[in-house]
Amino acid sequence: MKHNPYLEERDNKNDARANLPTRLRILLFISFILMVALVVQLGFLTIKQGANYLAEVNRSEETVEKGNTPRGLVYDSTGRVLAGNKAQTTITFTRGTNITSSTMRSTAIKLGKYLTVDTIRLSDRSKADFYLADATNATKVQKRVAKEHKNGSSLTTSEINSLSVSYVEEHNLLSKVSDNDAMIFQRMSGAYSLSTTFIKEDDVTETELAEIGERLSQFPGIKIGTSWARQYPEGNDFKALIGTVTSEDNGLPDDKLHTLLAQGYSQNESVGSSNLESSYESLLKGSASQTVVTTASDGTVKSYSVKYKGQSGDSLKLTINTDFQKEVQKILEDNLPTGDVQGAYATVMNPYTGGIYAMAGVDRDYSTGTKTADPLGNINHAIVMGSVVKPAVLATAFQKGVITPSNSTLLDQAIKIAGTPTITSYWNKTGTPVSVDAQTALERSSNTYFVQLGMKIGGQTYSSGSALALNSDAFQTLRNGLGQFGLGTKTGIDVSGETAGYRGETTGSNIGKYLYESFGQYDTYTTLQLARYVSAIANGGYLIQPHLVSSILQSSTNSSKKRTVWTATPNIQGQVQLDSDEWKVIHEGMNRVANGTDTNNTGGTDIHKLEPHVYAKTGTAETTTNGHTTYTESIVAYVPGQPMVMAMAIPGMNNYLDGTNGKIAAKIINAYWKYVQNKP
Repeated sequence: MKHNPYLEERDNKNDARANLPTRLRILLFISFILMVALVVQLGFLTIKQGANYLAEVNRSEETVEKGNTPRGLVYDSTGRVLAGNKAQTTITFTRGTNITSSTMRSTAIKLGKYLTVDTIRLSDRSKADFYLADATNATKVQKRVAKEHKNGSSLTTSEINSLSVSYVEEHNLLSKVSDNDAMIFQRMSGAYSLSTTFIKEDDVTETELAEIGERLSQFPGIKIGTSWARQYPEGNDFKALIGTVTSEDNGLPDDKLHTLLAQGYSQNESVGSSNLESSYESLLKGSASQTVVTTASDGTVKSYSVKYKGQSGDSLKLTINTDFQKEVQKILEDNLPTGDVQGAYATVMNPYTGGIYAMAGVDRDYSTGTKTADPLGNINHAIVMGSVVKPAVLATAFQKGVITPSNSTLLDQAIKIAGTPTITSYWNKTGTPVSVDAQTALERSSNTYFVQLGMKIGGQTYSSGSALALNSDAFQTLRNGLGQFGLGTKTGIDVSGETAGYRGETTGSNIGKYLYESFGQYDTYTTLQLARYVSAIANGGYLIQPHLVSSILQSSTNSSKKRTVWTATPNIQGQVQLDSDEWKVIHEGMNRVANGTDTNNTGGTDIHKLEPHVYAKTGTAETTTNGHTTYTESIVAYVPGQPMVMAMAIPGMNNYLDGTNGKIAAKIINAYWKYVQNKP
């Protein structure tokens, strides 16, 4: 039978209608299952975890905010303040968790109407960031950046930001930015969440304070606070000795950045950056106050509570006597010769404790004559000192057995070694042979006597015209002898930046320099090394470590008084081994320098007039300054049985043996009796 197409189509439609309820049933079943799952989940969230979500809504977050506390003070030996603290009103900014760049920009503009800040450290990048912190500006620039780049749609956010900054800088849009507002924004941007930074740390005017104080509610995060700045009641000359503290602008020193950050410092925190301020930073800085800041989940601050009030830093009491330090500085400046003189340095210390009474210095620009206080030149300016080292050479000769106290006579004569210039003493330039013992050699400062001692120490007895034939270790042997007195080694003083001096080459053509080393004309030493050296002579052979800090004082919690928590004790670094007869020769020779009557005496009338009598050794070294032949005049001196030694050096003098060293030394020693100790 022939099929009817109509009936086939009808039958297919009937089959579809017959199948439709089955599909609906499946869909309805799936929907029912999903609805049940949704109801169960809503019930679980509401009944089981509702309390947790409610707690999350009301969640508070606590962050500790550090405050500013004053640094410890620095006192002199008499209790006078050398470095104190000055409280100053500041404008600060604490960055909340919900403060955006746009908010900071708006605040900076409002604040800039009433506050003027220093813009010298404003960067172009910060000006660009300030410009782009305005949403309208940012949108316009980003559209232009995208349009200029074919692949603009594929640029990352970081790339867009970088290109936007470049666009602002290249199209002179920074000219539309207020430097003052941008600088305020830059300082605000430097703070991380809930940290506090200074917008203006000092010189806040009364007008600025009043205007801002009336409108604090308009400036989110802005507060009126207090900071502490160093002041120097006894003058800025002490600042060079005590050191400096970084400002909020400078922040942590680059060379110590990672170390200090690891110790808990903030990047913009003040810190001792040099000298005593740096060496004793951990004590001087104190402990910052801690305030617990409680914030809600939306970032708003709910409350502040003081957790720890903070503690001011420990204070340092120095061995320096203020009046004496000032007088020594003045004596150097007033009596410094002109010409090519490069400066003058003097250290006065206690040979039994190592405490320094005064450490003064003058740096002189010989091209302009300008003088600058340079007390640290005593530790970082190494100089060829000349004959002041001869007592140390004599001690080495005793130790090596090349002479004895009872058999120390040699001829002062012209030294003629093959391949080296002839050497004579200043008082015997003809080189006529003259017998001198050790004491006389010191008093007259016989160069040739000590050249012969040096050769004996190095394993060779002098013979006119012979070649130099020293032991291979001669230089080291002589340097070891000088080193036992601390010459050529750092003293270990509690101030950074000390140098050990320079040791010249000892091989090849420089081997002949050994002869000059034996009377102080080769290696360089600091004035402080001379002070430690003469201290060893004065105290019987003990190498004592110099120091500036005598004690550490700590503030009491409930009292304005400070208690001593640490006191310096003498630190012996070594001992020079000589018997009493050998020491007697050295002491007698130095006594004769300062008080002898020999016609070739080197002490000078100013030293001879001193009461009580001092023991001394002068020195002169030939140098070259500004293309001219110049001289270093030096001197070391002590008073037997008294806690005072003095060392001084004047490099670059044009006149030979003019007695300036003795003249200045006598004035310094008399000032000691006036300001530090009554004459015995």
